[in-house]
Amino acid sequence: MFFYLLQALSHLIPGAQRRKRFTEWARSRFSIRAIVDAALADQRKAQEEDRALLARTLHRMQQIEPPSIMGLDETLDALAEGQSIARLGVGELMTMEGRFDEFQVPSSDLSRRLREVLTSDEPGMLVGIPSLAYELNPLLTKTQRRIYFSNGPWIRTLLGHSLRPGKVYAPIEITLTHTLFEGWYDRRDYFEKIRRVWAGTDIVLVHGDGIFDGLTHDIFDNATSVEHLIAPREDAFGEYDDILRRVLETSKDKLIIVILGPTATVLAYDLHRAGYRALDLGHIAKAYDWWLEGRFGDEDDFFSPD
Repeated sequence: MFFYLLQALSHLIPGAQRRKRFTEWARSRFSIRAIVDAALADQRKAQEEDRALLARTLHRMQQIEPPSIMGLDETLDALAEGQSIARLGVGELMTMEGRFDEFQVPSSDLSRRLREVLTSDEPGMLVGIPSLAYELNPLLTKTQRRIYFSNGPWIRTLLGHSLRPGKVYAPIEITLTHTLFEGWYDRRDYFEKIRRVWAGTDIVLVHGDGIFDGLTHDIFDNATSVEHLIAPREDAFGEYDDILRRVLETSKDKLIIVILGPTATVLAYDLHRAGYRALDLGHIAKAYDWWLEGRFGDEDDFFSPD
């Protein structure tokens, strides 16, 4: 074996420590154990790739006719060009069915309003849905791939009763790439693109009290000006009329960015219909801070109420 040849040649190296380091280096790369370990690692990688491909294939086979959903870059371009967006992620869909209460106490009124957004077709307003329920991105982490593979059927069933034929939807994942995707996903490029949406713009942030506490990096620092409109961190929909009234007192020249759980979906929709440009952007500020801090975190920590 090549290792034994290198081990014999090591005697020509002057100095005991140098010979030892050379032998350890050769053993780590060329010994029988190293070769076996490398082969096993390649086999595990191939098996994981096969499992991922099988999961994506089965995911597609469970569907009849998937809706038309924009790509991430296409969606970010549309937002930069002036469109609004209201997103219905897994939490909003569960809230719509009265099954989710981490951010918001379910209510029949909120369920009705969320369904109204989901079935809407307002010009200039993108409606976001979970694209991963229809197509498992190969960059998904193992955990996220399992989650969407198992939850895909009920999401597709629920959406199947509400989506408009021929309508083009947006992916809710435009704010979730840091959490959903593996480490090699180009986060720098992604955050540069999403920050273009409000660059040089006067913005109003509608958010829960204290959600920016503890964040070191400000994703909105490239805006011309930032105004904060504070709302309850949880159960914001209980004060919806007051929140909407206060936002409507601001200038329509300002971009409204809402970070407020399921309430953000309805608020962005109503503001757009009232003539504002409004964006429902979920945990985007936290995602940016965690990326620059080198944090990925577990899902329970990241998706807990801000």
